[in-house]
Amino acid sequence: MRNKKKVFFAGDIGGTKTELAFFQKKNDVFSCAARKRFLNSSYKNAEAVIGDFLKGVGRGFEIEAAAFGVAAPVENNRASLTNLGWRVDGNKIGKKFSFKCLLLNDLEATALGIRELPGKDFFCLQKGRRRKGNAAVIAPGTGLGEAALLDVKGEFFSIASEGGHVDFAPRTRIEAELLFHLSAKYGHVSYERVVSGPGIKEIYDFLTCGKKAPERMKKTLFVKDPSSVIANEAEKKGGDKTCLKALSIFVSILGAEAGNMALKYLASGGVYLAGGIPPKIIKALKRKEFLESFRDKGRFKGYLSVIPVYVVLNETAALLGAAKFASTMLKR
Repeated sequence: MRNKKKVFFAGDIGGTKTELAFFQKKNDVFSCAARKRFLNSSYKNAEAVIGDFLKGVGRGFEIEAAAFGVAAPVENNRASLTNLGWRVDGNKIGKKFSFKCLLLNDLEATALGIRELPGKDFFCLQKGRRRKGNAAVIAPGTGLGEAALLDVKGEFFSIASEGGHVDFAPRTRIEAELLFHLSAKYGHVSYERVVSGPGIKEIYDFLTCGKKAPERMKKTLFVKDPSSVIANEAEKKGGDKTCLKALSIFVSILGAEAGNMALKYLASGGVYLAGGIPPKIIKALKRKEFLESFRDKGRFKGYLSVIPVYVVLNETAALLGAAKFASTMLKR
């Protein structure tokens, strides 16, 4: 046991994939000792994924504590994943694998992780005026995650939310038509229905409703991830115009909701775009639609114009945050 490296076990359990990692902590700095990604479709539950990871890289490590970010609300250390039929129980996992295990919301973990990242891991969309204060995190991926970092006298506390499931509020005629289209299909329409990977496909389907799609689009949409196909096509020179319009609408709505969050949390400390999608569409985010929608808040346009806005480039933010959360267990 003396030769084993002491680590914090961190996880990011989402709707599509699970990432697990061991982190060592030295002088309050976390470094990754092992990391692996798993496709959830290949497993029956979270315990099976964790078991595979421990079998593969668990030797030579001593787990001090574990924390897993999950894409769902957490109550009594349990969660039912919103976009996956898994129920994750931290107490059950801890008992099975013999370590202390706590769950937290995945965006709560991401917000904590952002505090651990260096400047090179961010792409600035709006420089603004860096000030002290709260920060907001919005993360479109399989779903839409939202969280806040509250600044309490210089100490930061991560606050989870399910803000992605609030009512989608259209701002333009085409967005209103999109809302009616989706409400006929789903009933309730949340921001997640639009500002997510599946949401990009929903916007595209709305725009092409009753129209003949190009043959190359028909083929790729059914064999690849539709949101990636649409986004990549939109960025091509001479690419499909409907894809470009779909991505433009997506980016505009994302900007509007990011601005909503900035106002709700008075995020003078910055707004951070995390998740799997923003780093892949930076070219689109740099165009006028995003920031115009972000700032378009009537009398608060000036306030939003000086809030820094960043894209989080480091995909391990949630893992870092979970590791940080696990390390706090030892102080309790």
